[in-house]
Parts: sequence; C-alpha cells; structure tokens
Amino acid sequence: MKSFEILSTNVLLLSTALAQWTTVPFYEASTGITYASFTLPNQVSYRIALPEQSNSSDAILQVFAPKTFGWCGLAWGGHMRNNPLSVNWATSASTGPKGITSSRMAFSYSSTPSPNPNATHTLLPLATTSNSTHWTVTSRCQGCTRYSSADGDMIIDAGDSTLFAYACSSTVPTTPNSNTSAFRIHQDTGIWTHDLKMAKSREYGVWLRRNGLETGGGNETKVRIKW
Repeated sequence: MKSFEILSTNVLLLSTALAQWTTVPFYEASTGITYASFTLPNQVSYRIALPEQSNSSDAILQVFAPKTFGWCGLAWGGHMRNNPLSVNWATSASTGPKGITSSRMAFSYSSTPSPNPNATHTLLPLATTSNSTHWTVTSRCQGCTRYSSADGDMIIDAGDSTLFAYACSSTVPTTPNSNTSAFRIHQDTGIWTHDLKMAKSREYGVWLRRNGLETGGGNETKVRIKW
C-alpha cells in the first residue's frame, strides 16, 4: 500500500495550485478554540492549534471533510515514512464517538501504516461530529510535533511554518468503529505549508481544560477519552 506516497510530478503540480490558498484563523464556538486552518482544493480543512511556548509535543488537530471521503490523514513530517500519521474517519456508531483518529507510522510504501505507540490522540467529543454531508474529527495529539524516528530527532513546532502532507480515500476503513482498522490506498495526496505562528496561542491550556483535558506545567496529567 502506498498511503501518503507523494510523487514528485504530482507534488510540483499541487504545490503550484496551492499557492492560491493560505492559512486562515478559524474559531469554533462549541470548544472555544481558534485554529490555524488550511482548506485544500478537495474541500478538506486541516486545522491546527498549538501552545504559544512549549517544550512538549502537544497539538490539537481538527479535520473537516466531505462525506465523499472515507478517511483523511495528516503526515506531520510532510511525507509518508518515518513520521507521525494522524488518520481520521467517521464511525458508524449510533452512540459514543462519531469519529476516530488513528495514530500510525509508515515504514514502507507497500503496506498499511503500523500503529504508532509514541503518539497519543485524545478525542474532543464536542468537536467530533458527523452528518449527511460532512464529518469532523478533533483530537489532541501528544507526540506529533516532536518525535524521534529513523530520520532523526524532529521538532516541527519551533518555527513559524512547516510542511504538512495529506492523503484521502473515498473508501471507508474496513472496521470504522476501531482505531486499529485496515484502510485502503488513497486517491488524493499532496503537501502544503502551514502557518504555525498563527496556530500558537497562550490560551492553549485554557482550551484543554475547557474541553475536559487537564494540564500541569504544560504536560497532560489526565485524559478523558483515548483512541
């Protein structure tokens, strides 16, 4: 499986197209969080919130996608292999969480990315929804912005911007209510430059506490829901 694989020709074409788009602020009333949001030509929005100053690997990720997509993922390192992947999809559950973020890492282009035990995602239930046209999955990630892999020790939240990669598929995961589900190859991939300066806020800790997540000195001490 070639999930998140980005061919050089496609990257060049998509990078040219994405020059027309930019990161913008997005305020969500249900959680009180203001994100730095980037909407792709496929109408999928990737929204990021970060602490203003932190030595942790903390981030809040929101993915807003049309129902035409069965799953959409974010590669935090801007490419497929050896970096945290946050793979998101809507569940089919009538009760409980309406979406899932699956923590993965790929080591090859030929197989489904493996579970990544070094990155923990915690759903924000108020901002994880699904309706007849779109789904939204919102999670706090610990271990996504700072990590170690075969590529070395990476810190992606220290600067004012970073390169992200995405992949989306029209096919729903095999077991949509499980975060360990298998999923099919993507039909849509690309990269963009995300404004991290806009994503950073001194209100980050307030947002976590407001949404049922406690912090202590910038680090998590308790979570409500883990996937």
